Amino acid sequence: MDLVIRGGIIVDGTGAPRFRGDVGITQGKIVEVSRNSNLQGNERIDANNLIVTPGFVDIHTHSDFPLLQNTKAESYVRQGVTTSVIGACGRSCAPVNDATKDLLIRDIIGYDARLSISWHSFQDYLNEFEKRGIAQNIASLVAHNAVRIFVMGYEARASTRNELEEMKRLVDECMKSGAIGLSTGLAYPPGGNADTEEIIELAKIASHYGGFYSSHLRGTNGDFLSGAEEALTIGKKARLPVHIGHFCGFFGNFEDTQRGLKMIKDARNQGMDVTCDLYPYLAGANPLMSFFPPNIFNRQWNELVKEFRSPSSRKQLVEEIRKSELGAFWLSKPETLNRIMLFDIYASSNQPFKGKNLTEIGSLKNMDPLDATLSVLADEGKDMFNTGVICQWMGERDNFAIFRESFHMVGSDGIALAPYGELASFKFHPRAYGTFPRVIARYVRENAVLTLEEAVRKMTSSPARRVGLSDRGQIKQGMWADLVVFNYENIMDRSTYERPDLYSDGIEYVLVNGEIVVQKGTHTGKLPGKILRHNN
Repeated sequence: MDLVIRGGIIVDGTGAPRFRGDVGITQGKIVEVSRNSNLQGNERIDANNLIVTPGFVDIHTHSDFPLLQNTKAESYVRQGVTTSVIGACGRSCAPVNDATKDLLIRDIIGYDARLSISWHSFQDYLNEFEKRGIAQNIASLVAHNAVRIFVMGYEARASTRNELEEMKRLVDECMKSGAIGLSTGLAYPPGGNADTEEIIELAKIASHYGGFYSSHLRGTNGDFLSGAEEALTIGKKARLPVHIGHFCGFFGNFEDTQRGLKMIKDARNQGMDVTCDLYPYLAGANPLMSFFPPNIFNRQWNELVKEFRSPSSRKQLVEEIRKSELGAFWLSKPETLNRIMLFDIYASSNQPFKGKNLTEIGSLKNMDPLDATLSVLADEGKDMFNTGVICQWMGERDNFAIFRESFHMVGSDGIALAPYGELASFKFHPRAYGTFPRVIARYVRENAVLTLEEAVRKMTSSPARRVGLSDRGQIKQGMWADLVVFNYENIMDRSTYERPDLYSDGIEYVLVNGEIVVQKGTHTGKLPGKILRHNN
């Protein structure tokens, strides 16, 4: 055999009890799993007293653009993620046309002008990864925002019949190119401008190709239950599986969380295939302007700078924001303003506000918190659309309840980053570096919310099955050798909200398609990842 992982404690990804054994690998695939510890290979990894699991499959990421800047996927492979699903929450880098490219750029998380967008079609975009080489596997959803921007920009209205037909054509083209399903971000523009019927019609195209529907729910105005109901309706009418991203009630409203879980259970009992994901943190991250009224996004950044700096225009905008659906929930009450903290700031003049909540920024500038916020965005200039906030909107009781459900799976909602090079300045949420080790350290070892076997299932075979990967997510003969070897006692996330760019501890080896990408906690520089296209 090419490689043998010898004497490890194997947790195979199915939820079955662990056992000690060897894993034999040849030509990138697992060719034998033995309980006798007698396999021989040209190369050997001594896994005595270490845990061996399938590579983690992250069902929910926003690495669409940063992975092209640094294809080593540092912050992800170093936490054991061997496959990432991109295109989540309706956001992606393709399809794109020259007429609306600048509008799409606003929607791309982690966009950096130093890397030009040279592609147009979804196929060309995926090909770009193959040209460059990549350290982990990638599967991509068709992103509703990208499709809608391509056809009608940020228009805050329902689509016309002709516009809908053009969007359907684009979704069809993306699915033929290997997309695994359709994703929406209905909580913010431009996706939130679509009505339910538009999404149903597009989801029917994904259903035709055997894809699934993944959604950032519409109800982030505090009524996420209505958003969940809409997602289930879309699944029923379009006849495809439904996956709900970062599923949880707001601000520790445990009753809402329980009602939401009951909705999923009831749907599953009626025969629907419904799943969800959630990360092991109590705070989320988002662009600050995603809480603003949709019509603001129709204006250019330089126009907005003038409005944000004019006291009279700013006063009018503050009132408009506070009366809008999202603004009324997120930006009009002291208790929520105190929970929203600026973290991703570009302008040097705004650096003193980093890590401060919106109320504190108002006090520092001696202004109303929203007045002060608009003033900060004015200084951000063209980067205002990517200025990020962290907001604590979950409760530990809610998280534990959701993690205990069998239909939940782990999704980071993060970005593949690195603390060096072009990505070093992008200080994101700690989940970009620590999600999967944190689940094992805090939800298994410390709090016993899950057994190790169940936690691994939620991070491997369960998301692999959701995505349609029949040859990944388990340790058994014939599977691709995506594998993680870690020290159970030492595995731990280190990244924090103050220092979000720290690699996790305890990951000894990571293999992608049989190649060692992480060895003794160090990236080998190998790029053996594949683009996993849906089998049409």
